[in-house]
Amino acid sequence: MNKSVAEVRWLTFRLMNGQSIGPDRLKDGWVVASETRHCGVRRESIEGAGMVYALYAPANLASPRRAELRMREFLMSSGYTFTMGTLGG
Repeated sequence: MNKSVAEVRWLTFRLMNGQSIGPDRLKDGWVVASETRHCGVRRESIEGAGMVYALYAPANLASPRRAELRMREFLMSSGYTFTMGTLGG
């Protein structure tokens, strides 16, 4: 991931019940949700919280709230059970 392009961690989420999502599928969903190809996805270890999926995009993301809602819809319509938190600006 190019830090100069996708510099802000906008969302994190954790999948429930042993579910997982591959990086390509996750990135495809985040590209659509964030409405930019200049984004990145990672699986990260958060101290005390275990593994989470982190979604990155530029600091000037056009509509963070819309991106969050669209990402939630993507995960729900794909059958995932998740908890999500926002971290970006």
